[in-house]
Amino acid sequence: MNPQLKYILRCTLCGREYTPDPFRLYCDEEHEPSLLRAVYSHKKLEIKENLPGLFRFIDWLPVERYLDAKGRPITYQSKNLGHHLGLDNLFISFNGYWPERDARIFTCSFKELEAFSVLARVPKNNQKTLVVASAGNTGRAFANICSQHQIPLYLVIPEQSLSAMWSKDGFDPCVRLIVVGGNGDYFDAIRLAKIISQLDGFFPEGGAANVARRDGMGLPVVDAVVTIREIPDHYFQAVGSGTGGISAYEANLRFLEDGRFGNKKMKLNLAQNIPFTPITDAWKSGSREITYLSEIEAKERINKACAKVLTNRNPAYSLAGGVYEALVDTHGEMYGVTNSESEKTRVLFEELEGIDISPASGVATAALIQAVEAGKIGKKESILLNITSGGYKRMRQDYTLNYLKPDLVFTPQEIETDLVKERIDN
Repeated sequence: MNPQLKYILRCTLCGREYTPDPFRLYCDEEHEPSLLRAVYSHKKLEIKENLPGLFRFIDWLPVERYLDAKGRPITYQSKNLGHHLGLDNLFISFNGYWPERDARIFTCSFKELEAFSVLARVPKNNQKTLVVASAGNTGRAFANICSQHQIPLYLVIPEQSLSAMWSKDGFDPCVRLIVVGGNGDYFDAIRLAKIISQLDGFFPEGGAANVARRDGMGLPVVDAVVTIREIPDHYFQAVGSGTGGISAYEANLRFLEDGRFGNKKMKLNLAQNIPFTPITDAWKSGSREITYLSEIEAKERINKACAKVLTNRNPAYSLAGGVYEALVDTHGEMYGVTNSESEKTRVLFEELEGIDISPASGVATAALIQAVEAGKIGKKESILLNITSGGYKRMRQDYTLNYLKPDLVFTPQEIETDLVKERIDN
């Protein structure tokens, strides 16, 4: 690797390498789908205390500049929940708003980490408009940060996610909200965003294929390892696309190269919200392929799930570098969690830890409880629980929230290239 380069991009399937390119998402070789992975020249992480928020970890982010960021992950050892579960070494990565612990992710989700990383990767002189599809947290993060920094954004969401589009500061006109109405879901939003991103003057964020997204989402593990001073034995997180699980795994691999924090591969324990559990179902059946669901059945199941942010119909599971390979390499496990389990766990967490958490974080915590009850976790083992979103209730107490209004509404039937182009152009 050229020592003059901060990082290179390497294909996880064929190994082909590319120099840094903020818009590259895929390998050029003709082979099965694969992810590119950022390989950094700094093998030993140096924390930059003088940089704001999450950019203290800039060595392991594929960016050449930083933005003004208040928030970053907060890692602490849980006494109350740990004691309740009989665990001596339960560590919590809290990603949200909790001023008493100096947790200042004002969008209340770790998706803010990915948004800052993705946006800092885009050159300052870029003239094109970013297009992002979201089921909630990602969209809120991008809308907030693009508003703060006047970065043009077309955000595409299903109508059921409108209530998640809020900000304590309001929104800049550079952010335009496109909504899929009717019975549209996240998959429909992704389809619409893909069409818009291919129009002149736009470019796609890229989802799991964007290394900046994954390395931003890996920061809870980065912060936890440098705080605990070792790689944990277990990692728990709720997933939709599975990108967060891949990100945690990739961060772990970097620490193995760093060499100062042990040589463990932490076991990935990932969870989904019953009845929409495509990754859990595939993994438990021993399959590398996601079982196909008809659109009607998929939408029925999605509508019954309380954690809508976990309902991705096309997860990053089968491809090279994806969730399946990460689970195999870490001897990982998948869990299914019901709405009632998530809700009970959220109540328990708030009682014991003193802060509210989201339905998705309830799913992750409920999976941890399932693992403990099944005897899969040792009392002395170190566990990292990623509370990917929390502090909504506290946020509403402390601030008056402003909501983003739609600029355009499409039905799922209207998601056709010519019609989309005509309406966007007008």
